Amino acid sequence: MFRQSIRPLASTRLTFVRYNSSPAYVAAVSLLKGDLKKAMIAKDEMKKTAIRSMLSAIKNKEIDLKGKSSDEYSLYDMYSKLITQRKDSINEFIANKRDDLVAKEQNEMDVIKKYMDQLPVSSELDIDQNVKNLLDALKEKGGEKKIQIKEILKEIDWKSLPTEWKTSPTAIKNSIVKQFKEIFK
Repeated sequence: MFRQSIRPLASTRLTFVRYNSSPAYVAAVSLLKGDLKKAMIAKDEMKKTAIRSMLSAIKNKEIDLKGKSSDEYSLYDMYSKLITQRKDSINEFIANKRDDLVAKEQNEMDVIKKYMDQLPVSSELDIDQNVKNLLDALKEKGGEKKIQIKEILKEIDWKSLPTEWKTSPTAIKNSIVKQFKEIFK
């Protein structure tokens, strides 16, 4: 009897996480589910597989968060990770002369990029430009003193900056590392 009363609570916990998340996150997941249905009806295996892998990654992330809300920035990070995985797979398949698998991975990566572009977050170019402006300002402020990357990361207000720039902290950190090498060499 006790087991029966617990089961409904366990299943509602994950749905609460999704509805506790940002509206853009909920809209993106709903769009994925709707497009999955359309791909199933159209018998588009490539798109169906790509969307299923995206939904699986989202579900796994929700389970890992254990009740914390998600937003479009975490979704952006997840899509970036999936694209990076596809790029690595493509490089391995090219090295092994598997052109059929290269085309499959490339198509899946294109589908993921399409959904990534629909998220209400800043583009990579905007992030890079903002980081470049920030690093230039810090370079002028520091003068001739050599600045290390950890000093830059300490000076950034991580609570307000991601919402101001409409991007994830991970994307900002990646851009800082990339731009730091160009500006401070």
